[in-house]
Amino acid sequence: MDNDITINNDNLIIINTNKKKELLERINRSKNDTSTRLFMVTEAYDKYNKEYYNISLTILILSSIITFIEAFRLTINEYSNNKVNTLLLNILLLLLGTIITILSSVVRFKNYRQVLEGLKDSQTKLVNYKNKYSKQFFIIKYNNITDTNLIKISDKITLYERYVKSINYFQYIKNSDIISYNKKKAKFDLDIYIIKSDTRNKFEEIQKKKEKDYINIYNESDINLQLFNLDKYQKINDILLEKEK
Repeated sequence: MDNDITINNDNLIIINTNKKKELLERINRSKNDTSTRLFMVTEAYDKYNKEYYNISLTILILSSIITFIEAFRLTINEYSNNKVNTLLLNILLLLLGTIITILSSVVRFKNYRQVLEGLKDSQTKLVNYKNKYSKQFFIIKYNNITDTNLIKISDKITLYERYVKSINYFQYIKNSDIISYNKKKAKFDLDIYIIKSDTRNKFEEIQKKKEKDYINIYNESDINLQLFNLDKYQKINDILLEKEK
């Protein structure tokens, strides 16, 4: 029998380490691909949500200003017949109303709500499949997997990959945005790697410092013990010398 293959108590053939490792690497690649897609969808969602929020807030503020100006204009007309001021206020009201109309048209034209709903749905699906990849990864890594079960898991991964690739979110993202999001993802991964490396280095420094302190304490204790023993032997020797006299 091949040295890479062993048999468990139930006479089931356990897949060799190399094949198990290959499947784990495949799951990692698929999970990373899903993470990249999720990052792009999240970036797109944040971008459109910020635009929608800013436009909606601007419309709300301008509407409040129009209400205030309208009340102010009526008050002026009640106490003054200055046609110039009334004309200026009317022009300002017309200008603000035009801006609100333009912004409302932009919201309808870009269809922010549908875009945000589509991106949110894609985000939820990608998170779900990312968790499924993680689940299969831990099942393989921390359990003895038979040949039959390994094939079943491999088929599941293939199915997951098809589902992930079928998630249609590119209709909401421009090609220029895809390039920009990938650059951000690369920078994000680099920043995370630097943070982890710094944390690991600081942890190693702390461990080395603790080990050094422990060694110093041990050495100091050992020296004190030797001095104590030396003093004790010296006293015993002095007593013996006194007796001999």
